[in-house]
Amino acid sequence: HDILEKNKVRGEPYVALFVGPNGGGKTTTIAKVAYWLKKHGLSSVLSCSDTFRAAAIEQAKNLAGQVGIRAVSQKYGADPAAVAVDAIMSARAGREAVVLIDTAGRSEAKRNLMDEMNKIKRITNPDSVFLVLDSLTGSVAQEQARRFHDDVGVDCVILTKLDSDSRGGLALTVCHEIQRPIIFLGVGQGLDDLLPFRKEFLIERILA
Repeated sequence: HDILEKNKVRGEPYVALFVGPNGGGKTTTIAKVAYWLKKHGLSSVLSCSDTFRAAAIEQAKNLAGQVGIRAVSQKYGADPAAVAVDAIMSARAGREAVVLIDTAGRSEAKRNLMDEMNKIKRITNPDSVFLVLDSLTGSVAQEQARRFHDDVGVDCVILTKLDSDSRGGLALTVCHEIQRPIIFLGVGQGLDDLLPFRKEFLIERILA
């Protein structure tokens, strides 16, 4: 609803920036979000702004093809922010509702990538920053959430691999750590395996 309202009022695409550590399932999650949007009548464009990781662009374009949306990309080593700007301009021209910006996985060991992330955010001025975290990493995810929120600023969280994690308590920990809501839960490998967050689902996992 937020996306629909902002899109109608401004006549501009809603820009969603996805960030997260390596191996959290960020690109696959973006494809799931695109599929969810499509089911709800919202078109989207994928910005292949991970120009760092080997095969990242091919993976993003392949997933976009599976969903049936356009992917905007440049060559490896290109400026990720420039790719994102291209995607936003493309979405304006194509009248797509949402721009989904994929990015390289970040870690404290690669400080330049975190600086690059802030550049992307500064230039694209996203409507929301989505932090994608692997639920299997446990307490590590809590620290990752804090660092990303401190360095970049996070609006909401998506937890992945909940099909493998029966505990679910991580969700409560992350919410408390950065005081931001969890909006989606990844519960499988399929495009349809993305659930809007429900506290009842979480309680069931914790008590299981």
